[in-house]
Amino acid sequence: MNTLPIRIISLASRLDRRRQIAAQFDRLGISGYSFLDAVNGKQQPDHPLFSHYDPVARARVKGRGRDLKPSQLGCFASHYLLWQECAESGRPLIVVEDDAILKDNFPEMLDHAQALLHEWPFIWLHEYDRPGRDAFMHVGRVGPFALTRKLKRHSCSVAYLLAPAGARALLEGSRTWIYPLDDAVFRFYEHGVENIVIQPACVAQDHESPSDITGAAVESPLPLGDKIRREAYQVRDTVWRLVHNLRFRLSHKRPA
Repeated sequence: MNTLPIRIISLASRLDRRRQIAAQFDRLGISGYSFLDAVNGKQQPDHPLFSHYDPVARARVKGRGRDLKPSQLGCFASHYLLWQECAESGRPLIVVEDDAILKDNFPEMLDHAQALLHEWPFIWLHEYDRPGRDAFMHVGRVGPFALTRKLKRHSCSVAYLLAPAGARALLEGSRTWIYPLDDAVFRFYEHGVENIVIQPACVAQDHESPSDITGAAVESPLPLGDKIRREAYQVRDTVWRLVHNLRFRLSHKRPA
């Protein structure tokens, strides 16, 4: 029986999504879930957590005119609130976004959730939507689930297991917001929270449902100086990631 709180990130105005995700949990016979009213960046432009955002640093890394959108800040703040909740309570959480599609093996994951978190403090539960395009390595197994570590990035932030140690590390690594939530979490080489994914996945993303975060954006061409600086930061991150991956391989033996 699941004993971990399940927290669903959802805008209070999106009753349609709340009904949809609640129906999925009910179908699987899962209780113990509750909704977090997501931060609406467009309607709450002065939210106190937005003080973490550094537009100057963002422009330096990505170029001028590439500010984070209010919806992206709201997404970051919503997850950040749950990281704080997890760290302060000292109790693990299961975080799910309201556009998640729960697979039939989700209850099986719940049965092994505590054991999974005993292995790693942060574990992605959703599938990668670009299979074969990112290298990974096997790092363990818990029950029917293989554990893999992504060497570059995962995709989106639909659902994950979170232990207090992982929450504290993410909070420490997010004192300053420069990147969207997904990109910030994927920077394992910076904050030390590895990108661990379970296989088979127990969650998928509803790609048919319009996103409340992304949207069409018209960006003017970057000046040459900004382009050069952005590429320099990309090279720095690539080297940083390669060094981190090499150290990980040397310090972690592959499971038999």
